[in-house]
Amino acid sequence: MPVQAEVFESYGTIRFVNMFPIIMSALVSGGTLVIDEFDAPLHPMALMSIVNIFHNDEVNKNKAQLIFNTHNPIFLNSNLFRRDEIKFVERDDDTFCSTHYSLFDFGTSGRNGVRNGGEYMKNYFVNQYGAIKDIDFTSVFENLLESRGELFKDGTESEG
Repeated sequence: MPVQAEVFESYGTIRFVNMFPIIMSALVSGGTLVIDEFDAPLHPMALMSIVNIFHNDEVNKNKAQLIFNTHNPIFLNSNLFRRDEIKFVERDDDTFCSTHYSLFDFGTSGRNGVRNGGEYMKNYFVNQYGAIKDIDFTSVFENLLESRGELFKDGTESEG
């Protein structure tokens, strides 16, 4: 009796298997493959392997392109991408309009200059490039717990 793969395989494995023919098609045709949330829920090493295939001129003979978006900072890596290949989108909190720019736009000199081989991920997290928001859900959970009687105003927990 056959058993469907979904029973034994992770969602990431199934997604990778489903993406494989699309990746092959792009490589064969020299097309552009655009993937939303490329990293969800794939293993980081599988992602790196796919990126490296697109960078490998011996495999990617037809110059296929891979374009993807992600929230995963692991891709802010000078060993994987050139400065012009890493793009950011930053939304203005007042106008809700988005600005699109690359690391290349910062130039290579000056206080905010970005050099090849730089520590892109580290600099991103100290907000050198923008496009990062301070996210803190603590007050939301405190208010919800307090409204349920699970947390007192002084921060201590109830005993029941």
